[in-house]
Amino acid sequence: MKKLIINIGLIGLVSLLLIFGLLWSASIYTNHGTELVEVEDFEGELSRKAINQLSDAGLEGVVIDTVYKDGAKKLAVINQNPSPGQMVKPGRKVYLVINSADIPMVEVPSLAGETSLAQARNILSRRHLKVGKIIKKAHPSVRSRTDEPVLEQLEHGTSNSIAPGKLIERNSEIDLVIGVPRDYYGSDSTSNGGPSEGSEILETNDASIF
Repeated sequence: MKKLIINIGLIGLVSLLLIFGLLWSASIYTNHGTELVEVEDFEGELSRKAINQLSDAGLEGVVIDTVYKDGAKKLAVINQNPSPGQMVKPGRKVYLVINSADIPMVEVPSLAGETSLAQARNILSRRHLKVGKIIKKAHPSVRSRTDEPVLEQLEHGTSNSIAPGKLIERNSEIDLVIGVPRDYYGSDSTSNGGPSEGSEILETNDASIF
């Protein structure tokens, strides 16, 4: 009886060793000859070129999202996963986020009669728009030089008003007509032939007079 138990135990031990041996051999066989591939940095590369380079390296490039990033080239890669430098198995998918080919459109805010120049700058910045040229106009309702109310908002480079709610390209410029006191250019400016009520002085967005 004792010998029978010993024999059964030996058979079980041998069976376990055989199973572990087979699993180990299968693992070696599966990974034999498989070399990991380092993921390159594709940020800034055009998506088509990045996908071709990934294919040449034995990887698969997949575009999963399109967003808009200021300053990036159209259809260029702006993010990737796995990140550059990671080692992956051949055939691994590399997920790409690329820059949009189209510039997003944004709504023109309502500035005229509602904001000061400082407020207008902040509002435009939040909407990814820019202050273009500043036109200072003497106006009887303006008492202080620091008020700087926005009297009109214009299409950049024109005298045409631009209506709130109109859709324009992101990063577009809007020219502003800013009210200043009648004595902004000196108390005797009118008598000396200087700017009078309603006259305009054109300035750039950094307030340097033309």
